Amino acid sequence: MDHSYKLIGIFLLIININTISALGVNSPYWNENPLKMYSGQIIEVTFPLVNSVNEKTTEASVSLVEGKEIAEITSGEKYTVQPGSADKNIILKISIPADSKIGDSYKVKFSVKYTPEGGEGNVKLDVGYNIEFPIEIVDQANASSLITLNTGNVGNETQEQNYTIIIIIVAILLILLLAIIILMIKKYKQNKSN
Repeated sequence: MDHSYKLIGIFLLIININTISALGVNSPYWNENPLKMYSGQIIEVTFPLVNSVNEKTTEASVSLVEGKEIAEITSGEKYTVQPGSADKNIILKISIPADSKIGDSYKVKFSVKYTPEGGEGNVKLDVGYNIEFPIEIVDQANASSLITLNTGNVGNETQEQNYTIIIIIVAILLILLLAIIILMIKKYKQNKSN
């Protein structure tokens, strides 16, 4: 009897897998890949919001947590991200002080909280990401050169990668479920014949 409850639980988990949110934030910089800027430089860095095709419309809010002395969110603090969308961008304007020295470093951290739209009977949970990355002060020749506000192609490639990952995960879970069901049936038949 205990096995059937576990089996039912796993089956319900797989059926409800679409309630796991697939909203993501693409970050071009992270700890091992810092943004490199020179003193006095001012740039805008884009962080695309990507929503799965199977995900519902999602409301997201963004707030700057760390690095307020050099960074500001210029694209607004509230976003509505439609299913399959990769066209919403968080844009940070980063201004390095003119008196900063080569070798100085800064850290920028912002929080993205979102709530998927829920139908009747669904519980809405606020979920979030913390995106943080270091900024290293270098000479002008070594500053990061790949800074762009047009991320249409990058967003589409990332969106396709996200779909592939989701499909692979769902396929693996379905195979596991099938294997568990087969094992349960074999065990049931063995117990019945004994």
